Amino acid sequence: MTELVYRHWSEALNPDQCVSVDGNAPGRLHLSHWPGNRTPARFRHDLSTGMCLQLAEARDRLELLQGLSIVTNTHWDTDGACSVFALIHPGIALAHGQMLLAASAAGDFAVVTTPEGLKIDLTLTALTKRHGSPVASDRYKDELERRQAQYDYMLEMMPGLLANPDLHADWFAREFWTIQQDLRALREDEAVLERFDALDFTVVVSDRPLHDTAVNTVAGTDRILKVLSDNDGLYRYRLRLTTLSWFELVSGPPRRRLDWTELAASLNKEATGDGEWQAEDLSLPAPALRFVDQKGQLAPNATRPEVVKRLMAEFFTAGPYLPAGV
Repeated sequence: MTELVYRHWSEALNPDQCVSVDGNAPGRLHLSHWPGNRTPARFRHDLSTGMCLQLAEARDRLELLQGLSIVTNTHWDTDGACSVFALIHPGIALAHGQMLLAASAAGDFAVVTTPEGLKIDLTLTALTKRHGSPVASDRYKDELERRQAQYDYMLEMMPGLLANPDLHADWFAREFWTIQQDLRALREDEAVLERFDALDFTVVVSDRPLHDTAVNTVAGTDRILKVLSDNDGLYRYRLRLTTLSWFELVSGPPRRRLDWTELAASLNKEATGDGEWQAEDLSLPAPALRFVDQKGQLAPNATRPEVVKRLMAEFFTAGPYLPAGV
């Protein structure tokens, strides 16, 4: 078997030589949980990294990869990076499989399963965004050159990062601390959290902004309403769908995304404030329905949370979520 190398997807690549991971690039073999993927049933997993780890330990791995020499992807994110690493360095990846899965879950689902996984996700995210990073995106004008450099750097850095997730702690320390503090606040009832399991719906009311990763971790649902209260009796509202209803998952039944046009109209009838409820496109990985001003910023609304919660709960009854055994 020819040694696998990473090449970021471009039309110049021959799909018959490619293993396409995580995104939706053409390839003879798909290992992706993105919508429309063609991943073989035997490798299906909630995370693309999980699929690549399963291939890495498959007894017929060499046979399956016969004639394939390129690992490719269409974008940069933690699950994509960990997937690429698992295929190109299977031995190291299998020795740290749970850590790679925890990092990928933090990246794709914005949840904390282990502190180490979160640290790796924050490091890989900062790799492209932090100004001081040697492969920060703003250093490049060409997208193909940018992504290739970032994946090449990741492949060199990852073994050390897996051995020591604090390798670049200065890149993520503040955000890591924020997430930990917000997890504590949610678990110690400093914020009010109400979950409707059959509706896959959680309402979180707080007097300060809370990090989405902390909220997702504690809520455990796809539909999350965040309510930010202030001292004047006004509220800022954002209903968000997570990626749990966008990726093709194997754990539990598929989740439905309901057309929320009528919900937005009902909320606007009840709204008392200088703004309106605006809905993002449901084809986005994590769309939101928010009460915003003309600049698109969250705007204060005097409508009571009980009213907003009731309208949303009634709306979601059309798309219940009942995992096996419930």
